[in-house]
Parts: sequence; C-alpha cells; structure tokens
Amino acid sequence: MSKPLVVIADRDENYLATFEYKFLEQFDDKIELEIISDEEYFNTFFSAPKTAEILVVGEDWYSRELHRHNIANLFIFTEENEMGATEELSVTRIYKYTGIKEIFNELTYRSRDKLYQGADAQKETMIISLYSAIGGSGKTSLSLGLAEELANNHKRVLYINTESIQAFAHYLNDEVGMSNEGYRALRDDLNHTYHNIKHFVRRKNFAYVPPFMATLDALNLSSQIFVNMVQTAKESKEYDFIIVDIEAGYSRTRTELLEISDKVIMVMLQDKMSLLKTEYILQNIDFRDREKYLFICNKYQESKENAYFESALQKQFPLHEYVEYVEEPMVTVERLGELSGIQKIAYMFI
Repeated sequence: MSKPLVVIADRDENYLATFEYKFLEQFDDKIELEIISDEEYFNTFFSAPKTAEILVVGEDWYSRELHRHNIANLFIFTEENEMGATEELSVTRIYKYTGIKEIFNELTYRSRDKLYQGADAQKETMIISLYSAIGGSGKTSLSLGLAEELANNHKRVLYINTESIQAFAHYLNDEVGMSNEGYRALRDDLNHTYHNIKHFVRRKNFAYVPPFMATLDALNLSSQIFVNMVQTAKESKEYDFIIVDIEAGYSRTRTELLEISDKVIMVMLQDKMSLLKTEYILQNIDFRDREKYLFICNKYQESKENAYFESALQKQFPLHEYVEYVEEPMVTVERLGELSGIQKIAYMFI
C-alpha cells in the first residue's frame, strides 16, 4: 500500500523547515513528504499527474492548474490574516503566520485516517489529571478550559470529574445530571465501567461524563469507579486525551488516579496557604518522575507577592505556566478556552 503524499511548497526555506520537522516528528516514515522551495522545481514536479493527500502552496505559486491533479486537501498559505474556505470550495486558506502547531492541526485534521493508515500503532490515549492540594484553586475551570482548547485543535477529548460534589454543569449550559439508568450501569460491573456508561456520555465540543447529582455514599457507589472508568476509557482507544479532574486533598483513590495518569498538572495559587499544603502533599506522594508533573500557577496577579518564588520548591519544581487572574466571571467553556494561559497549556500536549 502506497504511503500518503504530503507536499508543502513555499519560497521561504526557513519557514518550510519547521513544517518538515513537525511532519517527520509526527509521522516519520508513514508518509511521503515533499518539501519544495524552488519555483522551477515546483512547476516541474507538477508537470506530470500527481496524487497527494495534502498540498500546501504559497499564494504566489497557486494556480487553478493544480486542480488537474488528484489532491484530497489543497491549502494556500496566505500573507493576509484570514483563514477558511475560499470561493473555490476545494481550497482552504491558511494564514501563514499563525502558530505552527495550530496550522499543523488544521492541515492534518481532515486527513487523519489516511495519514495514520498503516501505522504500527496510533498514539496512545493520554491521561492528563489536574490536581491541587487546596480547594478553590480553579482546578475545574482549568480542566474544562483545557478540554475545550484541545477539542478546538481537533483532538478527541473525554472529561471526567471525580469530585464528591460535582458542580461543573453550569459551564456547559446543561444542568441535567447522570440518569438513574447511568447509576445502575455503574454498579453493574466495575471491570467494564466506561463500556457500561458510554451511552450516557454527553458531547459538547468534547465528551464528558454527566455530573453526579448526589454523593457516592448516597448513590451506594465506591470511589474506585473513577479509577476503573479512567482505565477502561483509555482501553477503548476512543479518545486522544482523557482529562481527569481530581478532588483536592489526599486519599487512596486520589493517589491511584495520579499513578495511572500520564501527565499531572499541579494547580497552585500564589499565596502562603497554597504553598504549605502543596509541601505537605509532596511529602506523601511519589514525585520522582519530574517529567510527569507540571506545576501551574492559576489566578496569577503580578502585583501580588508569590510565595512559591520564595520557597525551596521553586528549584525542585519550577512553574511551567501562569494563568492570569480574570475579574470577569468565566461562565462558559468557550470563554475558558480563550484564555491565553489555558491555550499555552494545551499546546504543551498537542
């Protein structure tokens, strides 16, 4: 079976080099990649019939003659700040100076199945947990914002809230919680938790397990259902990312969720109490895998003192990103996904 052909053509060699690295990093030898920076060679290359999955061409090299070829997805690099369909429905404009990752996701989204066809194994589902030593850190809004931004970049995302009181529904404009049938399905078989409730999973821009409208004790459920739910959802291979919103504090279940996570975002605040509680948590959890844990400062205000800077933890676990404090209430996941700090966190994983 022939490999899908990807052609990227533009006179800016340095610009092309970034895309060459990105495509090779992502697909290696699973595709045929043609990078063209010479106009004469470009014309020679397309003088014979070509079949390509993706063609990206600089605006000054584009002509309707390219439509004679069998090209599944044709994109034009444009110098103007506009993206989207052109008058020719088979052509999409891409603003050349958008972020490389954003452009890459746009280019590959429609061709995902073809580009991965024949690959030995598609990328494993990544479990990203968000955890905090202190309540009120904004962990849930960060979790939902991250799920939204990953979905905006064409990733398949499942959000699972594991808190004892689940009050995230207002961000989704859907106040309806898990149905009684869903609770019964959760009790049926702990070994296939996600499979049992997948028909109750709801979808917005991303998928999410509906909020529980009562505590686990009241529902006669064990907190172990969350560990099994996350594990069986990963085994289903239906998602690129599973975002796990872990309740603040310390317990055996929380520790198990951290252990099965591929990445953990530790959510900090800049006050002294947040620092002290984080120091306590660090004494009780194995943090030796430095690559696994990312420390984020949420609700950051530059004008206020940051206790984390003055602590020994800063050298052990430097902060990876700051999410600025916003006075305006973020009442929807769409607004959360627009925050630059959350977008930067999402790009760590894309």
